[in-house]
Amino acid sequence: MAVYKIFPNKDATLYSRYAYRNAGRDAILEVSAKNSLDYLRSNIGQIEKSPYFNYDFSYIANNALLNNAPNEDIRRAIISFSDTDIAYVKTLNSSSFRADLRLYLAFAQNLSLNYTLNCYPLSQSWDMGTGTFNDWPETENGVGWQYSGQAGTTAAWNSAYGTMNYLFVTGGGTWNSNISSSQSFQYTSPKDVYMNITSMVSQWFSGSINYGLIVKHTSSIEMMTSSYIDLKFFSMDTHTIYPPCIDFKWDDSSFVTSSAIPFLLDSNFIIACENNRSTYKENAIYNFRFKAKDKYPVRQFSTSSIYLNWKYLSSSSYWAIQDYKTKEYIVDFDSSYTKLSADTNGNYFKVYMNGLQPERYYKIVIKTILPSLEEVLVDNDIIFKVIR
Repeated sequence: MAVYKIFPNKDATLYSRYAYRNAGRDAILEVSAKNSLDYLRSNIGQIEKSPYFNYDFSYIANNALLNNAPNEDIRRAIISFSDTDIAYVKTLNSSSFRADLRLYLAFAQNLSLNYTLNCYPLSQSWDMGTGTFNDWPETENGVGWQYSGQAGTTAAWNSAYGTMNYLFVTGGGTWNSNISSSQSFQYTSPKDVYMNITSMVSQWFSGSINYGLIVKHTSSIEMMTSSYIDLKFFSMDTHTIYPPCIDFKWDDSSFVTSSAIPFLLDSNFIIACENNRSTYKENAIYNFRFKAKDKYPVRQFSTSSIYLNWKYLSSSSYWAIQDYKTKEYIVDFDSSYTKLSADTNGNYFKVYMNGLQPERYYKIVIKTILPSLEEVLVDNDIIFKVIR
């Protein structure tokens, strides 16, 4: 299909307050700025600097009560996609494409009316680890705020490799600020991340080393002492249909019709998928073929059934794929990238099955715009499953 998804091979959240903590196997990725003065320290004695706690010690030193320590905790998500998947997509189309990062929101609180998330390509390698946020004792065998892998035994995040923000604990990732993407959110807009990262992927296609991506709040939000914006997204370990992914899109449509076959003009029609095999291996590439037929064909004298006569859907026809269980659009209609093709055998579109998650059922939905400009959505329960 002209929409192809790749899924992460590793991801994790970096916590500034817990500089060694690894959450590589957590079901959640966090992108938060928790800087409100809401931390009450019960022990008002000596406060020692610790790499685990991101306190503003100048504030504490100047505070007569000594017990209202700011709860500074910046949380950033890092996500990586394998070189093998990136290389495969390049073979499909590397000249004219769009790539979008998708993160699905699991939970949010205390959102501003307007906020922006930034994304940068990481410029240093890192190890995922097997921790979760609630591990006790906490797991430190992979990437955290301070180290790019096992705490104390692997390289720290290094500012020499690119731009890096320093708070009160050094770390938080290393990235190339010369290449960036962003997405702004308003009060009424959807809160899932759907961010154009074509420039980053183009760099990977051109030979730049792929270390993955970092998603974070803007520096102005992270460094503001009163900020409190909490966003949680599903990670690759979510066990739902909402893992992070990159959507690659390109126009692979071809519309060459037979002059002997008419176009559909009336909204009273049915669509038949002629070649749905119902089950497909995840590495299959398949053309689904469709023919439109009048629901109430005009009577005519003929030696063959008039119900066998078929017509083309217009060139303004599009396809989408839903998850059969949840009805969520896995691939939504897109006037540029999900156009139906046509040849002498009818309308069709191509699906790369390994761009879908295996062991799930999917449903095909067709939308066409008639010459009268009437938009018709066709849902005929055309269902298929991708298997390993």
